[in-house]
Formats: sequence, C-alpha cells, structure tokens
Amino acid sequence: MTRRQYPNPPIEEAVCEFRFAPGPVWNFTIPGLFYEKIRDFYTGEPQRQTSIETEFQVRSQSLNPELTVRPGWTKLLLPSADANKLVAVVPDLVSVHALRPYEGWDEFKQRIDRAFDVYVDVAKPVGVTRIALRYINQIAIPTNLEIELSDYFTIYPQVPADGIPSRMSAFLTRTELIYEDIPIRLVLNFSDAVSPPGKAGQVVIVLDLEISQEWVEKPLPLEEALSTLYELRQREGQAFESLITDRTRELFDVIE
Repeated sequence: MTRRQYPNPPIEEAVCEFRFAPGPVWNFTIPGLFYEKIRDFYTGEPQRQTSIETEFQVRSQSLNPELTVRPGWTKLLLPSADANKLVAVVPDLVSVHALRPYEGWDEFKQRIDRAFDVYVDVAKPVGVTRIALRYINQIAIPTNLEIELSDYFTIYPQVPADGIPSRMSAFLTRTELIYEDIPIRLVLNFSDAVSPPGKAGQVVIVLDLEISQEWVEKPLPLEEALSTLYELRQREGQAFESLITDRTRELFDVIE
C-alpha cells in the first residue's frame, strides 16, 4: 500500500534530513559555497541562527558550580522567495523543508536530490550516518460536535470503561516502532491541536510521522543514500495510509 493522491493533503510541514560522517575539517567557507550553488532557487533572504552551548563545572574547592556559556554552531537557513520551501545547513547536516501548501513528492524529491548533491560536492563527507523523513500532518475535521476518533483513525487513545471519565478533552500519544527486516525506526506522535484563528467549528488532529535509519559503526556510502531515502518514503506512505480511514481520506479529496 502506498500513499494515495490527495489534491488537498494535510501536510503542514515535510522535512528530509541527512547527517554525514565528516570528511575534511568543517570551515566557515562551506555554507557560503553551498549557498552560491543553490541560490538560484532559494532567492529569499538568507538567515543565520547561532546556538548557545552551556556547561556546568563543579570544582572541588568551591561550593558553587561555574556556568560557562559559549556560542555553538551556526545554522544557515535558505528560504525560497515565498518562504514555503527551505534548506538548512549546519556542520555535517543538511535538511530540506516544505511548508503548507505541500508541493508534492516529485518536486520535494528534486529539491532533496539537489541539496544532497551540492552538500556532498562542497563539504566532501565520507558517508551518511542518519537519514530521516518527517511529515507533520494537521487534519481538520469540520464539525462543532464531539467526534469518535475511531471513525477517522486506526490508532487512538483508549481509556478503561469504568472508574474514570469517558469524555476526552485532550490527548497526546507517542509510539516508537522498529521494523523487523531492516533497523528502521518509525515514531508516531498523535495529538489534538487548537483550531487556527478564524477556523472555529472544526476539530484539529496532528498526526506526526518520522521514519529514520542510522549507521553508527560504518557510515552508509554516499551513492546509496538517495535510494535508501526512497525506501523510507515508501514505508512512511504505507504507515500513513494504515493509520487513517476512508472517512479521513475524503477530507483530502482523495483520487482513487
């Protein structure tokens, strides 16, 4: 089973991330080289985000711990002109983002391929240590009434029949699963959400799926990374379809 075609997909954000085994020492010129090779599409204003690292040190002769704060890595964030498509670069990592309205897998895949190839060209990593694909789905069910989650999803929180209230006002569940044939991890986050301003009269459900694979002892060869990503994509599509019902598919204007 693969993901069906949805003219109105519920995807709020899609993210593809590659973590690399480093080659040469990272230096400040690499983000600039990356930007020069990809700026023809990402024409929005580049942004830089610097992380902060903190460290506590307890010395034997002092009763008070010392707190050290120093700048960490700097992320280069490159948006498209409409800011709905982005790519981010930090040492040993590149991620590609698609915001609502989702552009579709074919276009998303083209951007992923290009970002991967450009990063490999300028940073020269020796392999890949992690690939992750994440889809954050925000599903709006038009109703002013309470709903039965089982009408829309095959996964939902359940409570005992007796002893506690049966009316659910909010929920949040997280499930981590490992495939048996390949050590691929699937993380499911399922929760309710607040309706966006101006869109009262609907129930909003978040179905957040991240599928990933890691290579700890020996990095994955670079030439195998994109085919591995497509395998993850197929499994993510199967997982998504198995978690929703036909009633939910109708909300996305499904094409059979």
